[in-house]
Amino acid sequence: MKYIITLVFLSFVSFNGYANEEKKSDDFDYSSFEINIIQTESTGIGAKISLPLPGGLYIVAERKAEEIDSKDGSYERIINSARLGVHAGIGDIFSSISSRGINLSVKNIFDVYAEVGIKGTAYESDINSFSEDESKANVIAGVRFGNPSGWEGKFFVDFSKDAEMVIRQCPAGQVCIKAIEYELDEDTDQKYGTGLLYNINQRSAVSFEMSSSKLFDTSFKIGYQLNF
Repeated sequence: MKYIITLVFLSFVSFNGYANEEKKSDDFDYSSFEINIIQTESTGIGAKISLPLPGGLYIVAERKAEEIDSKDGSYERIINSARLGVHAGIGDIFSSISSRGINLSVKNIFDVYAEVGIKGTAYESDINSFSEDESKANVIAGVRFGNPSGWEGKFFVDFSKDAEMVIRQCPAGQVCIKAIEYELDEDTDQKYGTGLLYNINQRSAVSFEMSSSKLFDTSFKIGYQLNF
């Protein structure tokens, strides 16, 4: 929790210096390629690409690979996801608010985005050459704020289901071949996250992100981003 508070504070510090500037929704970049290192129970690597489409739409493809350590051995988990996103500035959504004949202009002080797609999780193990895949819906929603030419901040919520591998137990009195099964959690996981991005220049940036989960440990991510 203290890490979340720290990131929130730093995000608002960077945001306050630019809160009075007029911004457009397309000031925030949704056209980039990012490579990152993810730290949870073990260290993983990931890559993400985002490409713009007409009308405030964009597409996202993401891949993450990590090792899972358990008492039964180590397993590799590979997560692939593809999503269609839409974004708009809050001022573009509510261009004007009318109340009793008084028009209130709303500035684009932050950008709202939502992404919907498919998330596939693959587990691989050397034991019995186990390999399995599962695909489920993936929904992410959040807001971005700050200076698109300097420090940016974001808050987001990630709704998804994650699979976990378990060892099949042999019934008493029977001889069984050791096998591995996996099962999908019935409840949708909710990951709450926050992040900072520093635009070094027009073409490159570094990012810092942290997210908490109902099912898994808190994850930390640092990445390098190339803007198209």
